[in-house]
Amino acid sequence: MRETQAPLILVVDDDRSMRTLLNLAMSEEGYRVMEAKDGEQCLLEFNRLKPDLILLDAVMPNMDGFSCCQNLRNLPGGDYISILMITVLDDGESVDRAFAVGATDYITKPISWAVLSQKVKRLLGATQTQADLDRVKVKLAKLEDWQRLFKEIISNLSREFNLENFLQSIVTDIQVFTQVERVIVYQLESKFYFEAIATQSESIQDYCHLDFGLDTIYNTQYRNGIPVAINSIDQMDLQPEAISILNQLNIQASLMIPILVEERIWGLLCLHQIKSPHNWENSEIEQLCFLRNLLGIAILISKKLQ
Repeated sequence: MRETQAPLILVVDDDRSMRTLLNLAMSEEGYRVMEAKDGEQCLLEFNRLKPDLILLDAVMPNMDGFSCCQNLRNLPGGDYISILMITVLDDGESVDRAFAVGATDYITKPISWAVLSQKVKRLLGATQTQADLDRVKVKLAKLEDWQRLFKEIISNLSREFNLENFLQSIVTDIQVFTQVERVIVYQLESKFYFEAIATQSESIQDYCHLDFGLDTIYNTQYRNGIPVAINSIDQMDLQPEAISILNQLNIQASLMIPILVEERIWGLLCLHQIKSPHNWENSEIEQLCFLRNLLGIAILISKKLQ
């Protein structure tokens, strides 16, 4: 369900007058409403709109509501959508068939508008709860993946390692793990860098002749060891000079995390989105900061062994 907009309901009925009544009833409840006149149009509109709930008439010509419901469940994202079947058929066999093809609930005609209102609220609430639960599951799974990556890195630190190979391996792991289009570890003094890029993404090597303008872009904030996130160069309050440099480097979004060694900035861990903006979540930045600390430990170990 969309967090910044009212839920979107798709009304599907071959009877225009019924669609109008349902549209009016749902609009008065504060929902956004779109309509489809038959099952085939419903499938098309579902793919285009990704509604939060579908009010689906069971009895329609050509593709009836039962077939439409079954087809919806087989579409990408169709397994989660709430489908409230509306029908004049109130016999047990029809109800069983509705649930068998995947309907979430049903209501019979003539419609009790009070009952419809309560059912819609309940289904939308259940959808939101399920969406919240799914997000928590995804975050937990991601956290477990981070922990496995950290354990692997710590394990490598306990053995003899080549720093250059280690850093290249890390940027590759981060790129694959985060699916960011470009990941760089950049050493400030030598201006040497390690890079991993997504398929068909551009290497920073193509721009190595340019001044990266770190102070211009990040307002020297990084010099205090503080991560700096730019979600979108079009939406952030950046100076024209900073926007110019980011455009030259073909960067739409950037996350820059200083790498500290003995409380001094050794270099930077940079993640770039080239093709689109990116919302850097706090949890993502926290995990990358922990990884940054492991990089600092690896660099310190390497220096002491030299």
